[in-house]
Amino acid sequence: MSCLQKMEGRKWTSCFEQWKKLRIVMSLAMAMVMAKPELVSGLSRNDAFVGYSELPATTKLYYGYPQRPKEHLVFATKYGDIRVELQREAAPKTVQYMKRLVNRGLFDGCGLYRAEPSGPTIDIGSSVHRKGYALVQGGLYSCGRQEDNKLPLETTLDNSKGTVAIITGTSEFFFSLDDHHEWNGSFSVFGKVIGGPSWRALERLVALPTKQEVHPSGTVMRILVQPVNFKVTIELQFDPPNVVLPS
Repeated sequence: MSCLQKMEGRKWTSCFEQWKKLRIVMSLAMAMVMAKPELVSGLSRNDAFVGYSELPATTKLYYGYPQRPKEHLVFATKYGDIRVELQREAAPKTVQYMKRLVNRGLFDGCGLYRAEPSGPTIDIGSSVHRKGYALVQGGLYSCGRQEDNKLPLETTLDNSKGTVAIITGTSEFFFSLDDHHEWNGSFSVFGKVIGGPSWRALERLVALPTKQEVHPSGTVMRILVQPVNFKVTIELQFDPPNVVLPS
């Protein structure tokens, strides 16, 4: 005779006690499953709860962050730091080349050696004013390590104010202090100057004393009387993840 068939006296009490015991056993079993899902499924806790975590299972983490960090080249000079955000998507080969030069330590002891103002200027041997080239240039030439490269020309970005480009076929680069759209297609732009302190450093550099020298190509250049040494490092910049707070 089952408990439900006898509802008076001790039989009712016995049924109630059995029901309480069953609830206790079921609660303990559920607690074990929640604490150790691998006991039931053979999966780890993280694997067992895929689909219920804050991040998708396919999200790739970079140093604990869900997105790839930005890469900055930081040129430390006595006139201030110049921070450049590398443009990996626009100029992947050039960015890789510049990073390789930094990681090999080839820039150690090198400097910025050319500073061209943006205003009207007169070249030696001429009485005609022309627009200044508006740039600051540096590279391995200043320390006798200049090397040729066979990088492809990467021209996705314009030579606009605040960009950094490499001179084709060389290890020399320059910061554009003004728009140079007439140079588009001639140089690979691989970075952008960011931050007010970076611009103030460039303004101090371009105001330093220079002397004029004629390049073999015929270009008259403003060369710094005293080159400005720099130390360049690569830094990672992580943007905070986008967090949507509940309303």
